[in-house]
Amino acid sequence: MNQTTVSTSSVRAVLHYLIEQKFITEQDKPALFEELGISQQAIEDQEGRLSIATYHELWGKAKQITNDPAIGLHVGQQRSVELMGLVTNVLVHSDTLEQGIEQYARLYSLVNNGIDLIFDKQGATSVLEFHHYKPEFYCIQDMERTLALAVQRSRQYVNDEIRMEKICVAHPAPSYAKEYEEIFGCPVEFDCSICTITFSSKFLHFSPKQRNPYVKSALQGYAEAINNRLFKRKIGDKVKDIVLELLPHGQADIDHVAQRLHMSRQTLYRKLKKEDLVFQELIEEIRQQKALEMIKDHQSSLSEIAFVLGFSELSAFSRAFKRWTGKSPKHYRQQGNDNSNEPNPT
Repeated sequence: MNQTTVSTSSVRAVLHYLIEQKFITEQDKPALFEELGISQQAIEDQEGRLSIATYHELWGKAKQITNDPAIGLHVGQQRSVELMGLVTNVLVHSDTLEQGIEQYARLYSLVNNGIDLIFDKQGATSVLEFHHYKPEFYCIQDMERTLALAVQRSRQYVNDEIRMEKICVAHPAPSYAKEYEEIFGCPVEFDCSICTITFSSKFLHFSPKQRNPYVKSALQGYAEAINNRLFKRKIGDKVKDIVLELLPHGQADIDHVAQRLHMSRQTLYRKLKKEDLVFQELIEEIRQQKALEMIKDHQSSLSEIAFVLGFSELSAFSRAFKRWTGKSPKHYRQQGNDNSNEPNPT
């Protein structure tokens, strides 16, 4: 599946809130579905998917219907068990919170394959990082719901003592910013580079309240099968996506990429070898392709291109580009301009 989609369990949660709070009725749903181009049958399918663009349209419509800019936070406080998706059910039936979060992060594509969820244990503190693959995949209401759900469900299904140390969000402080600290019970920072949840690692050994290892095993097997069917991609393609995101931050090394893929560096090396790929050669290929693309596009300066590709200095980028093409980036771009001004042969 190449399309970026979300699980329809998220869609059902929004609809459930609108109906429960009496903003719409069951009879209103067909008209709403028609307006958004949504199939009711697909929404009711437990394995159903909805394009992320249409999902964001639904949030916009919900915000309009309710006249509530904080609707994401409010939808995220729903406590109904029937609204839990497949991946959350895997988490709440795991032996410990740590094991559950690891599985949740690994299977997060089933929730929303426009986001890469990273679980980073940093000694006394642990962090959940939400990396959006593209800016257009970011939706304020969806992230507010996601963060509120994480906090609410950790207490509801694991342990009432769980508290967050800090929440970071990647959008500006809204007019209802005060609600954030009331809901999360911790400091909240806005305009961050990514969304994160920071909490004490001491909570990781807590066991979910009603876990069932047999249910967990069955659900995990089911989730793995769906995940493989929908999102089975070559490891090289996954590495390329992650490297392009990490290059501007100077983090496109084997350790950071392996962490994002939830595997050791040795495992990543081994998987790449099966596809006849070498990590450093792949980095070089990605940089070269991206450099040629950006130079031909004429939208970025050479310094900006060097930054995007992770070069610390323009001179280092120029040397690499000359190695790839035999020309300096300035000469290559000028040559492209000269060629574009030539009349087409008739």
